[in-house]
Amino acid sequence: MTAQFQYTTLAHQTAAVQSLADVFNDVRFVPPINVQSNPTMLPGEAAAALKENIKAIRLRNNVTAGDVQVPVTTTPALGLDVLMETGTGKTFTFIETIHRLHRDKKISKFIVLVPSNAIRQGTLKSFQSTAAFFAKQYDQHINVYNYSAKTVAGFIHAANAGISVLVATYQSFAGDGKVINQRGVEANLFGHAKSYMEALAVIRPVLIIDEPHRFEGKQTQEYLAKFNPLLTIRFGATFKAQDKADSAALKYKNLVYTLDSLEAFRQRLVKGIVVDTVGTGATATQTLTYLSTHGTAKERCAHVQYHTATGNTATVDLKAKDNLADKTGLAFLDGHVVENITAKEVLFTNGFALPFGEPTAYGVLADQTQSLIVECAVANHFEREEDLFRRGIKSLSLFFIDAVAKYMPAGQRPAVLRDAFEFHYRTHLTKTLAKADLHPPYRAYLERSAADVGKVHKGYFARSHSDKGEEEAIKLILQEKEKLLSFETDLRFIFSMWALQEGWDNPNVFTLCKLAPSNSKITKLQQIGRGLRLAVNQQLERVLTDDPAFDDVNQLIVVVPASEGDFVGAIQSEIAAHSVRLVSRVINQESLAVSGISMNPFVTVALFQALAQCGAGAIDMATGTLTLQPEAPTFKRQRAVIEGILATVAGLGPDNARAMLAYLDAYYDGYGQVKAKQDKPKPNLHVNPTQFAKFKELWERLNQDAVLHYELDTPALVDNIVRRLGSDFSVRPLTIQVTRTQDVQSLHGAQSTSNSYEVKSHTVFTLSGFVRELANATKLSYHTVAQSLARMPPEKFAQIRHNEGRALSALRDLMLSCVYELLVHKVSYELRQTKVKTALTDNTGALLQSLNVSSCGSEQHTIANTEVRVRSLYSDEFMPVDSQIERDTVDESHGQRIAVFAKLPKVDIPTPAGKYNPDFGYAVLQGDDSRAMYLVVETKGYDNYGDIPTNERWKIDSAKRFFEALRAQGTPVEFHTKLNRESLAQIVHQISLSARG
Repeated sequence: MTAQFQYTTLAHQTAAVQSLADVFNDVRFVPPINVQSNPTMLPGEAAAALKENIKAIRLRNNVTAGDVQVPVTTTPALGLDVLMETGTGKTFTFIETIHRLHRDKKISKFIVLVPSNAIRQGTLKSFQSTAAFFAKQYDQHINVYNYSAKTVAGFIHAANAGISVLVATYQSFAGDGKVINQRGVEANLFGHAKSYMEALAVIRPVLIIDEPHRFEGKQTQEYLAKFNPLLTIRFGATFKAQDKADSAALKYKNLVYTLDSLEAFRQRLVKGIVVDTVGTGATATQTLTYLSTHGTAKERCAHVQYHTATGNTATVDLKAKDNLADKTGLAFLDGHVVENITAKEVLFTNGFALPFGEPTAYGVLADQTQSLIVECAVANHFEREEDLFRRGIKSLSLFFIDAVAKYMPAGQRPAVLRDAFEFHYRTHLTKTLAKADLHPPYRAYLERSAADVGKVHKGYFARSHSDKGEEEAIKLILQEKEKLLSFETDLRFIFSMWALQEGWDNPNVFTLCKLAPSNSKITKLQQIGRGLRLAVNQQLERVLTDDPAFDDVNQLIVVVPASEGDFVGAIQSEIAAHSVRLVSRVINQESLAVSGISMNPFVTVALFQALAQCGAGAIDMATGTLTLQPEAPTFKRQRAVIEGILATVAGLGPDNARAMLAYLDAYYDGYGQVKAKQDKPKPNLHVNPTQFAKFKELWERLNQDAVLHYELDTPALVDNIVRRLGSDFSVRPLTIQVTRTQDVQSLHGAQSTSNSYEVKSHTVFTLSGFVRELANATKLSYHTVAQSLARMPPEKFAQIRHNEGRALSALRDLMLSCVYELLVHKVSYELRQTKVKTALTDNTGALLQSLNVSSCGSEQHTIANTEVRVRSLYSDEFMPVDSQIERDTVDESHGQRIAVFAKLPKVDIPTPAGKYNPDFGYAVLQGDDSRAMYLVVETKGYDNYGDIPTNERWKIDSAKRFFEALRAQGTPVEFHTKLNRESLAQIVHQISLSARG
């Protein structure tokens, strides 16, 4: 007999249910109009009590987010919100809420709405597995209806003496063509109802919405109202709509209980998180960017930028059904097939979403790299499995992959991921079985499936499955959770794409391997949420905090490629950003008391003075408030000092000192700070026409068409390249770094360690293809490149196979270096007509009113000095910048001789090393009547010119020739490279002296 989950009521779940039940204290319910309907409230009569009850509950639960809004009419219905983090028993809680409302108020008809079929199956399973527990607790049973055209009538006609629950997806009702909305499908509906929806509206059901952020569409909202619900209760881990900014989307409707991310981890209600990051930061530099779109909505085409094998940028046009690998020539992107193109994103069939205008990392997901990531996950599984087995806990591992074909290929194509997994599984299985002291029952457990590795892994993908074995595996994964958790079942490794990202979870997922690219609509926490639930043993009893092994057992290891970027930081930011506890930059005695920091006024004054003296806050004597001063990075650097100061405040006490530090952590670790910074749209930059008049001549000269001239001695170049290849060329075998970060959920206590692994060489190019790619990268002839490689020392040529991509980049840089050495004194420019359309002017030459701020810099530096602001080309109170030396240069731009200055938008000056774009342009006054002189400044954050990377020096040296050509043409312009510790005032003074001389 298969074991059943053993349920206990946990304090946080009880608190949530009690909060919802208390909303209806002293609220009178009117008996139903028939035996199928719910009792109802009289809105005008109940409104006052409901409002007072909700306010009292929110105060009790320390909830401040959102407003209290109670309707005084039947429509719209009363709405209640409950925020519970993934893995904390949200479904269990709303099932108990159903029982509680029936017991207390005789409410009988409930409709549970979920966003997908996978979640519906999980919800139905939860009703089934909790039935016995709640029947014992409440002495009542639930009749559950899985929505279909055949079951909805049964739900409608069910008597209200017992509890009836209809479980449906929003796709079931959102549309006139849905069966539920069709008229005349049922002749025996009571009253005047002509459709199932009209009959449901008479019943006045209670709507319970799971994952409300998935129900925010306009059409869905319109059809929700047609249910004419008695009330709507939303249960979610997030209330953020997918396509809205946070300020507009986080609209709670009478939020009465919160158990957010931070509290879930602090109370140890979910597993701790360990992240293994496989690869180095270099892999994260490869990105795709959705630049523009054209065509009709039905036949839209996306213009996308990507990085070639050499790291150069290129573009491609994509339409529906295009395979990104075929279009770019990057084989490791196979499986990225365009599913849909909208103005906001390009969505691929593997779940990868490419948002408009945002560079998105895809990383080097070559087969070799993916194989190493799989090996890391398998090693993690075996590392913990024996200990968990001894404790009676079955360990599962979940793999999110990027293409079904890599696990379950069509035709004769190789199953690269499945083959890699089976290879690494057999390798680690052999090592494990070779241990002399292996636990005998565990040895037998492993040996049982050793001869048939296919038994230990299966896949679930959202497509048809004709094979009976596949159908059984899907049933085991989706529906038979208890059987899957038994040692009698060999399956331990589950492969999927995005089908299991939401709605499915298993408490014994201990390793989660992420091979699939990120989906912009699914947060990191939602992705790893499949494994956050606390583990269960063979009796299906949860391992709770009273178990001495709690911390050893309840730990989820997440294996991710480095192309995910700062996955650890992203999780920590989401934990903070999803938390809703009241924290504010401005604090007073009352607000601290709400957060549990209670003290008398004298201690409050002492606390505020101590924080002010160390620079952590500023006191407003008129209002008695303290405003927190430092930004997050400064606070984190000073945190230990502030902690020590709090310990010295007389009368504060250790408990309040810890609570005050926690308050500061809460504020600076997120709580609105992170998501505001991430989601705030970048502003436009507005050009001041008056200032541009002073700047126009310089801008026009910078945008002249310039033809680059030079003569290249090919034999001398090849000789130089061959000489340098023998002395300077070296490509080491590719190594992949695996970084393990422990205690990720601890915002200050995370710790990391790293190991490196050598990757076997593999061939990407044919020889002719390699020569062609190198010729394209260097702009040298095919013959010159081939001749250079043919004369390359054999031992150096052999190193190319270590890492063809890295070798290509190294050869490109070396050859271009040789080109530059020959050309540095032979470059000249022929200046032609001025371009009409530029970054500041349209195709008629008219000045643009504004431009995208990202065309000038990656961040906005606030101009605090009014003398600088009046000299800016732009009307805004900030200047776009990319570095600290650029910030310093902006702050120094207040000299009396400076008429106007700007961080320059795109200006393409051709050089042998590629396009060059200088940083700043200045119009400098020489006297009352004299013509302004122009200064172009290139800022480099180095102490010495020789420290600047070679490629950048090439561009600067070539640009000097360009500005010499401008001066020869009659333009009074100087070009200067500004290094660290060099002031702008000195540069302006020097050019003024040279102008007079």
